[in-house]
Amino acid sequence: MQAAVALTRPRYVWLWVTGGYLFQAIPAAIRDEALPVALKNTGLADASITKVVAVLGLILGVKILLAPLISLFAPKSFILWTQLLIAGVLALLGWTIGDTLPSLGLILGGLVLISFLAASHDYALDGYFVGSLNDQSRANYSGLVNFASKFGGVLCGPVLIWLAGNLMAHGASAHQAWSLAVYSAATIAFLAVVVNFISFRREPSTPTDLLGLAQRSKLMRDGLTDLLRDPRLGAVLGLIFFYRASEIHMARILPLFSMATVAAGGLALDNESYAILRLWTAVGGLTVGGLVGSFVVGLYGLRATLVPLGIVMHLPLALIAWLAYHPGQPTRVIGTVFFMEYLAYGAGLCALLLSMMKLASGPSAAVRYAALSTCALLANYLPGLWAGALATQLGYAHYFIGALLLGIPGIWVSVRARKHFEAA
Repeated sequence: MQAAVALTRPRYVWLWVTGGYLFQAIPAAIRDEALPVALKNTGLADASITKVVAVLGLILGVKILLAPLISLFAPKSFILWTQLLIAGVLALLGWTIGDTLPSLGLILGGLVLISFLAASHDYALDGYFVGSLNDQSRANYSGLVNFASKFGGVLCGPVLIWLAGNLMAHGASAHQAWSLAVYSAATIAFLAVVVNFISFRREPSTPTDLLGLAQRSKLMRDGLTDLLRDPRLGAVLGLIFFYRASEIHMARILPLFSMATVAAGGLALDNESYAILRLWTAVGGLTVGGLVGSFVVGLYGLRATLVPLGIVMHLPLALIAWLAYHPGQPTRVIGTVFFMEYLAYGAGLCALLLSMMKLASGPSAAVRYAALSTCALLANYLPGLWAGALATQLGYAHYFIGALLLGIPGIWVSVRARKHFEAA
């Protein structure tokens, strides 16, 4: 990613960070939260649901292979065009779902296409964020990145679930309800494109280097080679795969656990109740958590806050396990636990993201960050291949206890990684 040319007029960094990362969250929210609930409504088994989500998520890992090709384009234009394409595919997907006899093949094909486009978009946006901002600016905006990402996730996760549930409660068929929900997601996506277009007009222009595909491939190899030689890589990989392993395993099952019957060990929430709980707890918890996390890291530095934020991130997960062992809790108790989980996760995730950005900064920042985020994708979606089957075999309560125990290596790697971020 080339350095930006300075402009005399002020940049709207806060605006494109908000719009860009809100948009980035839309495909992820549909895949990770709305889709599992929709499939759960059809009676599909937990093991099959988590596998479908995992496969769609793992497709995003292709972005590291596309890096040389994506780098041929101007980053701001590429970001806007991929956003338009994703929004258009979402609109077509809504039309397909709303058909009298919706084609499962077309629906799955649309979801796969969105995953490929999202992979390209995420590479370009993350690269632009890392490459156009310095360390202090990235730290200052990390809370906004986290908030925008999660707020977009709420709009196209819980809000879509609530909308579909409400429409079905008023007599709409399932495919009609989910069709309107996906149309709503497409509308939000188009609005985000408009915001990003306005804010990118205030961004500095990036110089073109006129490099060919072969030269860019060599630059990518050089960037990856440089990353492999970085002494901090082992520590950051440990954080990527273990720092939030407990939360990832719980997140794969939490929507399914929330909607399972009490007899099956779940919370017995319907679509609307689950969506409403996730809506206010996510907005409030992530807003406060993201801002607190970025403030604490900015004030005390990454080295001093990595372990404390990791511990804080794991504490509410014990409460989720407690819910599984004590079914029938009132909604306010469930909502409080959800809120605390979002609050702690929002704060802890800031430390992980900043450690990745710190390692990626410098020459070949976009390629380096794409490689690290690909590893993060593997860490995030691979558990889905076995999470559903394991939860079915163990039961939700025992599964959550097992997931919580993954916090032990998570804290251990954060202790080991602190020494690599003295200057963070």
